[in-house]
Amino acid sequence: MPPIILGAVALGGAAIAAGGVAAAFAATGLIGFAANFGASMLLSAAAQSMMPKPSVGQIELQARTVTVREPVMPRQMVYGRTRKGGVITFLHATGDKDKDLHLVVVLAAHRVQSIGAIYFEGEMALDAAGTAQGRWAGKLAVEKRLGHDDQSAFAGLITAAPDLWTAAHRLAGCAAIYLRLTYDPDAFPSGIPNITVDLEGKDDIFDPRTGARGYSENAALCVADYMAHPIFGIGAGIGAPDGIETDSLIEAANICDEQIALAGGGTEPRYSCNGVVSLSETPKTIIEAMLTAMAGRCIWQAGQWRIRAGAYRIPSSLLTADDVREGGMTLTTRQTRAANFNAVRGQFVSPENNWQPDDFPAYASDAYLTEDGGEQVWRDIALPFTISAAMAQRLAKIALERARRQMSVRFAGKLKAWRVTAGETTLLRYSRWGFGGPDPNDGKPFEVEAVRLDLTQVGSGPRIAPELLLRETSPLVYDWDASEEQIYAAAPRTTLPSAFDIAPPGAPQGEEELYVTRDGSAVKVLLRVRWTAAQSGFVESYQFEARRDGGDWQDYGRTTGTLIELRDIAPGQWDFRVKALSVLGVSSPWREGTREVVGLTAPPAALEGLTIQSAGGLAVLKWQRAVDVDVRVGGSVIIRHSKDANASWANSTLMDRVSGGEAIAVVPLKPGTYLLRAEDSEGRIGPVSTVTTKGVQILSFAQLNTLSADPGFPGQKTGLVTTAGTLKLETGTDAAGSPVVLATEGLYQFDGILDFGALRRVRLRSDILVGASALSDYIDDRMTPIDSWADFDGSEGADIDVVLEVRETDDDPAAAPPLWGPWGRIDNSEIEARAVEARAWLRTNDPAFTPIVSELRLIADEVA
Repeated sequence: MPPIILGAVALGGAAIAAGGVAAAFAATGLIGFAANFGASMLLSAAAQSMMPKPSVGQIELQARTVTVREPVMPRQMVYGRTRKGGVITFLHATGDKDKDLHLVVVLAAHRVQSIGAIYFEGEMALDAAGTAQGRWAGKLAVEKRLGHDDQSAFAGLITAAPDLWTAAHRLAGCAAIYLRLTYDPDAFPSGIPNITVDLEGKDDIFDPRTGARGYSENAALCVADYMAHPIFGIGAGIGAPDGIETDSLIEAANICDEQIALAGGGTEPRYSCNGVVSLSETPKTIIEAMLTAMAGRCIWQAGQWRIRAGAYRIPSSLLTADDVREGGMTLTTRQTRAANFNAVRGQFVSPENNWQPDDFPAYASDAYLTEDGGEQVWRDIALPFTISAAMAQRLAKIALERARRQMSVRFAGKLKAWRVTAGETTLLRYSRWGFGGPDPNDGKPFEVEAVRLDLTQVGSGPRIAPELLLRETSPLVYDWDASEEQIYAAAPRTTLPSAFDIAPPGAPQGEEELYVTRDGSAVKVLLRVRWTAAQSGFVESYQFEARRDGGDWQDYGRTTGTLIELRDIAPGQWDFRVKALSVLGVSSPWREGTREVVGLTAPPAALEGLTIQSAGGLAVLKWQRAVDVDVRVGGSVIIRHSKDANASWANSTLMDRVSGGEAIAVVPLKPGTYLLRAEDSEGRIGPVSTVTTKGVQILSFAQLNTLSADPGFPGQKTGLVTTAGTLKLETGTDAAGSPVVLATEGLYQFDGILDFGALRRVRLRSDILVGASALSDYIDDRMTPIDSWADFDGSEGADIDVVLEVRETDDDPAAAPPLWGPWGRIDNSEIEARAVEARAWLRTNDPAFTPIVSELRLIADEVA
């Protein structure tokens, strides 16, 4: 197609909308336009200018999927189905800490058929019904307006920002949506997302076949609608004297509606138009882009536009040598090598590929490849208004077949050749070139690409005569069989994980331990929580929260590892949860765990490895150091002794208390059982560990004398009573009527002394048999089986003690009052004295328990 003709249309397109062809000529200063260039013009998207440059089509393809915020933006028109962005025309934040963001996005400068699903960054955020999906549930709301002239303003926006958006803000005639976004870092990690919307476009397209207006994807009707628009198009009204010729439009619309069989079954229209028109482009560029959808042409002739869809038309005229004037015919048999090609490839808009540009299956010809010596030569095309891969292949074949019909004729005709119009098919009969057969009405079919008026000199003056540009054609150019179709498969989706869909980490597991503060003065509780890493390459960190006993969740910060330590925490039922955070700030679902933290409330563990060694009347006890930190720091080890064959804590007496950090103690050697328990820094005691000894020494002792208080306990008693041959603390009742001891200790004074008759060296040892009684513990009150009782009388763990003290003198107790030494505890001790006096303390640390002493004796031994 001669560039000068396309250029003329581009220059005059805008003026045609205002005042017709004549005004366009005047506006451009083309005074001699009719005489010099002819009265027939052609806009074509076929042959070598199917799309002048693929980059033009790429601009159309890319612009539709981006939502922008700019002070000035061109309006857009939407034909057919598409997914596109829009222009943000209002942006405002409201609510507590501006948590709600309000957006108005204008999608089209006209009324549309429908507004469907809404997508954020290519992911569906709202379905066609307006229901928020996935992570946007509860954080997103929408109102839609289709672009009616009488549509109302967004009610939700009026309520949210009445000072900024009123009932007068109707956006009349514009399709738009109002979005309310409630901030959430998981839903909107990068701020305002790119917004795209499924649209069914313009719904007032006129169809001259029915006389009705409505939604249509018919390519011919869409082109005519744009051209007829009085503001955005060129004002070429359908059926108007200087507008679009109706019969040609009906023919083109019928061709577009023809059903074509598909390789996968079913049919589709021959041509449809689905895409976006940016009104910043010139009308010529827009029309040519839309014509790509139907391999069509748009012709200005005889004062009207004629729209032609890509189809073979039966020749309606015949040109012969009689129609040739001086100047004759010029035949070009082949086009230049640079302009030739044997295969076509390109891009269309693929719904299966998220409405992104994608390559359609290329169309190539082995026959043409052979003609070109085996060298593959590609022609790239762009189809911005085509969304069907099968349709794109048909258009590619038309482009190739048109180009391979390389024979063209420049026909200088007589005035009667003016009967042939641009865009139709004519027969050319010229036997010399082999055009035509025996039938005088037979000839070679040619498509009339252009008709020009040529100013020529005839005789004594100038004459105007037509000049035709002809290009060979054939029904095979438009022929199509479903077997030719290659099945299109959209580019496979990536298998990489999405940065917006983060897998959760493993369930957190907690373990507790005690630790000593840096200065060594205290013991604290540490909860160490671990989890397995989330299976996502986008994870940057983990957020950890915990709570105690069902309270409020507390944020303990973030970590890049899979371990967090909670120090100095209180005992209780701890719940904790962890989630992964991506590099975009999107978080995974929470993974939760639980752990009962005993901490310092847990009783100490039993002392292990307890042994006894005896030497010189002493017992050396050794054990493994306590494993509990709160025993080693601030705690102790309690040592008691019992002469009972069934030794227990309740029938033993205290021997010593050493630091919890110790692992050895030296106590008097006595036959019976030594009982040891760890006590932590807060007074909790652990299980009992025992070791038994016969108390054997190398020296042999014989019993010298015994001072006995039992069974009658006749001595002086303070805070004590005798009951059934036993000695115990006095008891009463508390305010609630429960029995308790009146005092936590009582003193028994032996009613006699041990007089050895002379100053002697002796070994003194205490001989005590004690038990404990729980004053308020009754068998009838116990709910557990008897086999599970630690002690029948309920005294297991009773913190009671009996301490025997003596004082000695070297004087004769029967003479003047002797000089007595100080009182001191006696367990097993060697002394030198004339006489000794004894007393015993009964003590309890729990008013609900009392010690019960059945044997209380002081025994003096001497070396045998």
